[in-house]
Order: sequence, then C-alpha cells, then structure tokens
Amino acid sequence: MKIHHVGAMEGANFFSYQPVIRGIVDISDWHGKMTKEIGDFNQRLLKAIPSLAAHSCSRGKVGGFIERLEEGTLPGHVLEHIALELLNLAGEKTRYGKTRLLDETKNEYEIIYQYECKEAALEAFYYAAEIMNELRNGIEPDVALAVQSLKTIRARHLPGPSTRAILEACSRRGIPYQRLGEGSLYQLGYGRLQRRIQAAMTDKTACIGVDIASDKQLTRKILQEAALPVPFGMVVRSEEELLENFKKLQGSVVVKPCKGNQGKGVSLNLRKEADVLAAFRLAEVYDSKVIIEEYVKGNNYRLLVVGGKMVAAALRIPPLVVGDGESTIKELVEKENKNPLRGEGHENYLTKIILDSVAIMDIKRQGLALNTIPPKGQRIFLRQSANLSTGGTATDITDIVHPDNAQLAVYAASILGLDIAGVDFILQDISKSYLEQDGKIIEINAAPGLRMHLQPSAGKARDVGEEIVRLLFPQGNGRIPVVSVTGTNGKTTTVRLISKMLQKQKLCVGMTSTEGIFINDKILCKGDLSGPQSAQVVLRHPEVQVAVLETARGGILRSGLGYDYADVAVITNISEDHLGQYGIDDLEDLTKVKSLVAEVVRKHSYVILNAEDPNVLRLVNNTTGKVVLFSTKLQNRAVSKHLSIGGTAVVVDKGRILVCIGSTSNFVCHLSKIPLTWGGKAKHNVQNVLAAVGACWALGYSVIQIRKAICGFGANIEDNPGRLEYYEVNGLKVILDYAHNPGGVKEVLNTLRNLKYKKLIGCVGLPGDRLDSTIRNFASEIAGAFDYIFIKEDQNPRGRKAGEVAKIIYDQLITEGLKPNKLNIVLKEQEAFKQALKKATKGDIVIVFYEKAEPLRKILKQIITENMANDKLDEADIVQKVSLEV
Repeated sequence: MKIHHVGAMEGANFFSYQPVIRGIVDISDWHGKMTKEIGDFNQRLLKAIPSLAAHSCSRGKVGGFIERLEEGTLPGHVLEHIALELLNLAGEKTRYGKTRLLDETKNEYEIIYQYECKEAALEAFYYAAEIMNELRNGIEPDVALAVQSLKTIRARHLPGPSTRAILEACSRRGIPYQRLGEGSLYQLGYGRLQRRIQAAMTDKTACIGVDIASDKQLTRKILQEAALPVPFGMVVRSEEELLENFKKLQGSVVVKPCKGNQGKGVSLNLRKEADVLAAFRLAEVYDSKVIIEEYVKGNNYRLLVVGGKMVAAALRIPPLVVGDGESTIKELVEKENKNPLRGEGHENYLTKIILDSVAIMDIKRQGLALNTIPPKGQRIFLRQSANLSTGGTATDITDIVHPDNAQLAVYAASILGLDIAGVDFILQDISKSYLEQDGKIIEINAAPGLRMHLQPSAGKARDVGEEIVRLLFPQGNGRIPVVSVTGTNGKTTTVRLISKMLQKQKLCVGMTSTEGIFINDKILCKGDLSGPQSAQVVLRHPEVQVAVLETARGGILRSGLGYDYADVAVITNISEDHLGQYGIDDLEDLTKVKSLVAEVVRKHSYVILNAEDPNVLRLVNNTTGKVVLFSTKLQNRAVSKHLSIGGTAVVVDKGRILVCIGSTSNFVCHLSKIPLTWGGKAKHNVQNVLAAVGACWALGYSVIQIRKAICGFGANIEDNPGRLEYYEVNGLKVILDYAHNPGGVKEVLNTLRNLKYKKLIGCVGLPGDRLDSTIRNFASEIAGAFDYIFIKEDQNPRGRKAGEVAKIIYDQLITEGLKPNKLNIVLKEQEAFKQALKKATKGDIVIVFYEKAEPLRKILKQIITENMANDKLDEADIVQKVSLEV
C-alpha cells in the first residue's frame, strides 16, 4: 500500500461540516484482493486491535465492521477504520469516515475521516498504513506504541485546560477562533474586531508588566514601594552572600530563582545552612540570580484578577499522598499519578506529581525516604510549594474572600499593569482582612493557569474562561460581515462589484479573488487567491471591516472553507467545468461542492441564488438561510412563486433593477447607468450586478445607498480588468476575456452578437486539466460563432502533451463543419494573439480567451504607441472599456 497524499481539510468541506483528513492510497500491490482472501488477515487484525469489533460501519450497528470483514472488503476501507480506532484509543471522540474509489485505472482510493487534533490525525494515517502492510506481511504490529505516540502528539498540540476554557466560552458566544502558528496563540474574532490570546495572556497584556512579573525581585520592590505587603528578601549571587543574608534573616527562609515559573527551583521553610545551600544550588539551575527571603507561615492562596475584578480564588495545597500501610511513598505517588485527572504538564486539570530533587529534599527533611512505607492514613506532603504544575491541588474559596483581600489583589495587578493576573497570597485565613493578620503577597503571575479554578479538587468550579472572554468582548461576537461568492462563472466580477459598493460606504473591505488579495483597491498579494488560506489572510487583517471572498471549487476540495460561516452567500451559476478532478465527475458532484457555501450559513444569513439556473435553484432546499433570488426577468416562474410567499428577489423589469419584497418593489437604477452591463446587452454581467445588489441589500443597505454605489461601475478599466476588457483602436475592436469553460464562452459570444462587426476572429484555448468531453463541448460552443479561429494553448499544460488540447479543439471544429482554411494552430498565446491582430481589418472584432492578460496588454500598448508615433492614430481616438467576467 502506497500513500500518495495526506492532508487536513480544516474548514467545512465537501465531505463533512467538521474538519477531516483526506488521504489517497494506491492498493495495486494488494492485487485487487479483499481482506478475507489474504489468509488469516481478518483474525490477526482483530487480535491486534480488538476494539474494532465495536465499529458499526455502514450497517449502523455494533459489529457491522466485522460483518464487512467477513464478507470481504478492500484494504482502503480497513485503513480508514484502523486510523479512526487509533485516534479513539488515543483519546479522540470521532466516528465518521468514508472511503471511495478515486481512480479505478490506478487502484487509487480516497480515505476520509474526522479528527480533533490535526497533527495526531495525520500521523494516524501513516500508522494505519504501516499496520496494514505489517499484517499483510505476517508481522505483528505494535499498536500500543502507535497509540502512545498519538497520545503524546495530542498532548503537545491540543489546547490545555486554560486555553480550552477560553475557546469554549468563545464558542458559546458565537465568537470564531483560529490558531496562529503551532503553539497556544489564538485569534478570536475576525478582522478589525479580532483579539488575541496566548494561554491567559491577551493582546492588551502589557509587555512591561509581563517583564516585571517574571522578575520576582523587581516585582517585590515595585509592590513594596506601592505600600503592598511583601516578604523581606534580597538577591544573592554566591554561597557567601547567601549564608550572610541567611544569618541576617534569623528564621526560616525561602530560596528561589529570581526568574522562573511553575514553582521550579523553589524551596520553602528552610532552617539549616545545609538545606539553604542545597536549595541555592538547585535555584541556580534556573537563574544565576537567586532570591533568599523570609518564610511567611500560612495558607497559600491564588486570587485571579481579570479586568480589574477578582473573579476566582483558590486555596492551593501542596502535593501529598496518604499511606495505606503497604505501599512505599514512591508507589503511592505512582498510584496517584494514575488518576485520570492528572496528566503531563498542563494537558489536564491536574499535573502528575513530580519526584524531583526538591521533593526528595523535602521528604528527607521529614525524616523519610522514597522507600518509606507510611502508616495507613498518614498524610505525607511531598513538597512545601503548592503549585499545580508540580502536582498540587486546589480548593475553591471564592465566596469567602474578604473584600480587603480582593481589593488588594486588584490593586497589585494594576500596579504591574496587568489585565489578567494571578496574585499569590500567604495568609492564615482568607476570610479575614490582610490588615488583621501578617499576610503577604509572594508573587504575581502574568499568565496565570486557570486549571485550579475550572475544576478544583474541592469546591465550586468557576467559569473563568467566560470572564476573560467578557473582558475581551464586552459586547458582540467579534465578527465582521463575511460575504462568500461561488459559482462556475462570474465570481471575480461579483466580488469586485460588492467590494466597490461597500468601499463607497466608507468601509475597509478585504477581498479575495482569482486576481489576488485586496484591501480596498490596494493589492496585497497577486495571484489566483480564491482559496481558504487567502480568506484567512483577509479575516486576520487588523483593519478589515467586511470580508468579500471569492470561494472557488478547488480550494473547497483541497482544504474546505476558510471561514466558519457566511453572513451572505452568493451562488452565481453552476455549469460544466473542472470535471474529472478530485473525484468530481459530473454536474451533480459539482453542484454539491458549490452548495457547501449555501449550506454553511446561519438562520440570520442570506443566500443569494440565480433563479435562471436550475442547478442553483435546487439549492433553495439545502440552506437554512434567508433566500434572495435574482433574475433578469420579473416574470421568472421561480421568482413569482418566491414573491407570492413574501420572499425577496432582485430582478430586471423594462431595463430597471428592482428589489422586490412580496408585492412591493423598490427601484434601484436603470441598467443604462451601469456601463458594466453594456446597456443590458451583456446578460451575464446583468446577472452579476443583480447578485451584487442582492448581497448589499442583505447586508442592510438601502436601495438609495446601493444606487449611488453601483451607478458608473465599469466605466473605468480598473473596475473589472480581464472580463470583457474592450479596446477600440482605429476601428479595430479587441476584447480580452478570461472565459475558460463552455458556459463562460457561450455568454461572451451571446454578448458579442449584439455588436456590429464585419468578421469575428477568435484566439481560443482551454486549460489542459479539463476532460476531453469538456474540451469538445467548448469547441462545439464556438464553432458557429467565429469567422476565423486561432487555436492556442496555455503555457502550463497541466499534465497534457504540447498540442494535445489544441488538436482536440481542432478535430471537434472540423467535425462541426468548419473548413481547415478557417483554422490555425498557434500554440503560444502571445504569438497567436499577434497573428489574430494581423488577420483583422477595420470593423472586425478580435477576442482572446486568455491565460495571462498582462502580456497581451503590453502587445496592444506597443501597437497603440507605434500608431501614435506614426501619426496613424490620435490619442483621442483610443477607447478603453472594461466589462465583467463571464
């Protein structure tokens, strides 16, 4: 079994609304055999992974997968189930999977399954394939090793309890979030409304405050100068300084590194020189500067401050074990560490107890050793510090904190300039004021762990994640409006229209398209950028107020959507294009792909659908959003039915654009006021205008605002370059257009039939990744339109041999009845364009369906410049227009 591809689809996708892994495997070396035909494969599989017996598979009942094995199933299907079960054994809770034949000639299968942790799920695919191959070759696989590896990966990459609490609070509020990079940095919200967190730090957490808090000596000095109670102490750099100050303190002391966290290198209640020296050497491991300070007797409390308010408090208890009269201290620790609430580091609500040098020293100071067997019921404290990071536990005491203590914690956090802080107190009784007892602040944490508050070992759980989210988002859900536009043709023009209309409302618009990523009219990045990664660039931009996203088929199939849902979804049309790719073989499959944009919406969302396209119209039943239809005819049957039940439609009636709601209509403007439509002659552009008007109406803009925004669009070449881009030079008309499928070419030709010309000369081609049948349909579409055709090819052959696409087009044109003397194959696009221009005479139209427009513009510019230099042309005679994408 060979793996050709494995990738994660992180957004809603063709297979599922949830993230999935998509892998492609070649099972040729299995020689078409079912698993039941490979000796005792099935038996050894179930012996290696007995829990597979619980899989229901397509049978919908426990044991269904075993039935499939006994009947005989293909290896790809088994790999899907192994990968899922490995993830389940590692702690994931997912069951959905799907396997289908992708290419029968190559024995390629596509395997899909849901996941929680991307990194673990990707690795599970490779482990599953390895297990399959080992079983086939008679080798017993080490499943336990694979599962443990996946557990480790999950622990490393999934958010810990603190981050998870914040993200879950975001989900409840409807706030979108996405991880930035590979760590614990997350963006909450979109665009201009976004905020960021890293664990319990926010983008408003003062950098200086964090630096202060990380320096325990500086923190103490600043707090002391602000009249806050702190232990007396000093920094030492040598054992001589240490012992000298130990004598001055005259009592129990604490030794700890100046910089550090999670209780690392901290030793408490030291009374002997030998213990102080040992503690100093330990602290030096973490920092060259070591603090020695007075030991404050009392209970260890953590008060959590969020946004100038104490929101939770906990009594922290050092790690301990209780003797059973039989086990050693080490064995008791091992038993406690099996507690399912304990994990490595911060992966769970409690951390496994660490028996490091500090713990061993504290145990020794009690006259005990790791092999000591404590009497039944005896409590053995394993260290004096109470950090959860070293195995401590916590009891919630929020409701009994004295107001003075809460106010002191808030004041301490403000002194350091921290919006979120964990203030550590040593007090005898938190319910009494610190003024009545010898209480001290021993530390302030700039990125406090939330675990002790979220799930304390005793007391009430506190939803501190919600408190942090409330601080970040006092109102709203951090969203900007998201407009997603998909379809076979017209996407780029429609997003350009919507973007321009919204810019005229004084908004900062982020737009993705096949031409690049734009922030208003400024291009951020050039290229065909209509996929999910480009959408995320816009949604992460800190100035964007509304996102207008061209959402292409390829991006959906490769990676899913780049957003969680759209406020406005637009589907322009659906026709034959890109078939035979990613397992999409017919128009029904393609419709399902495009449908995703309409399906992934909310009840408040609007879905703008083309009422003149039956494939699009069917999607009315696939969406939970509010449907707005558009049509170039008011009398459209679907529109009439929709309006009769109080629906909304954008239509054309006698050249006027109307927004109709039930029996009422609202005039927008006349088509003659929008140059893009060529006075209504470019029907496909009229449809694009209607879609854009519907989108802006759905966003809440009035017909007056829409009228002012859309009138005049298309008068300038910059409005819509590359779509019916029209030049008129000394009587010769030249049009550049990006039409690259039968449907797109048909609409362009229908538009040109409304123009006057002597001859129509075409410079045509199609990308090499199209099916032969699509290429022939393309040729059939153009056969009756042109007087002369130059057949060219894209520079990127996309898997075809040079001349292969051109020959298919040529042969089909001959079949359609064209004479060979009307056809000419010139493979290079620029050369074909030059020859077409030479062939043309005054009154002719030359149209090129281009791969790359800019080189063709340079050719035109050169001709214009030469003509002007030779006085053949006056600058006033040059007309440049642009219209829309087909």
